[in-house]
Amino acid sequence: MIPRIQLPHPRSAPPKSAGLGSKQNHAKPATFFFKPPSHPASGRVPQPRDSHIQPLRSSARLTETERCRAAFTLIELMAATTVLSVILLMMVGMQDQMSKAWSNANRRTDATREARAALSLMAADLTCPIFRAPTNSSPKDEFAYSVLNKGLPFVYSSNGTGSGLSISNIQSGSSCLFFIAPKKIASTNNASDLALVGYYVGETSSTNINGFNTTNYNLYRYYVTDPSTQLSAWFATPNVGSLFSAIGANSEILARNVANLQILFYNEGAPIIEGANYTNNTSGTTYRGNKLQIALTLYPEEIAQKFTSLQNWTNSENIKRYARSFEFRVDCPRD
Repeated sequence: MIPRIQLPHPRSAPPKSAGLGSKQNHAKPATFFFKPPSHPASGRVPQPRDSHIQPLRSSARLTETERCRAAFTLIELMAATTVLSVILLMMVGMQDQMSKAWSNANRRTDATREARAALSLMAADLTCPIFRAPTNSSPKDEFAYSVLNKGLPFVYSSNGTGSGLSISNIQSGSSCLFFIAPKKIASTNNASDLALVGYYVGETSSTNINGFNTTNYNLYRYYVTDPSTQLSAWFATPNVGSLFSAIGANSEILARNVANLQILFYNEGAPIIEGANYTNNTSGTTYRGNKLQIALTLYPEEIAQKFTSLQNWTNSENIKRYARSFEFRVDCPRD
């Protein structure tokens, strides 16, 4: 009988020879286990096949925990809103300051423009006023001999009082001057070549948009284009109130927010008196004519709105600090 020979299994490794005289020892091979890292959020062990879809999952297939971690927290939103609010408030404040500065500059420009226009008109009126003394005292008066009731007055007040004129709203402390001046003929139908002219500072009361009463002082120009009626009344009865009449109705504002108006005569003859300097009788002062100085002081609009009394308007410290003064001199001949 032939014995069976058992062949080794093809997958089993042949035993290693330990050599002669040694006991064969089959050592068990060491086994190492590597634990793949789990996903930090879900705990799922990533597989090699998931590597190419990981970007898609992080952008489009976020889990609830991942979405919570990707959003802003309430504290972050509150901090960002606070910073944005501070920046907006700063920008609004800067815009408001710029707007106020722009408005104030425009008001100052308007006040300066009004003052220059007023002084220009006053200079034009005062270059050739008509002053005629009641009696001749020099060769300058000889031309008036042929004129009956030849005296033509001018009315002057250095402080707004004692002029003899009825001006209800005149500012105390400011000068006023009323006189007769030639005018430009507007048409051939107008036979009168004279005009009644006057300048004074008057009080103006108004109500603003908030319902409060405000008081301003403005420069007024009195102007009558055809004074034939007033001159006839003057020649009949020497009364300056009948010559320069209806002052309020014949006046208009020439410049606003006026602190004061100062008029100074440089006279060769007798001093200028308060009131009518010439009358149509044998009494009166003698004015030779020389120089006339006009000084006008104005406040900017934003400063004038803060004043509540006449003392604020005429206060010397306020004038030095806030007001702007304009002045000029003009030849003022008597005839």
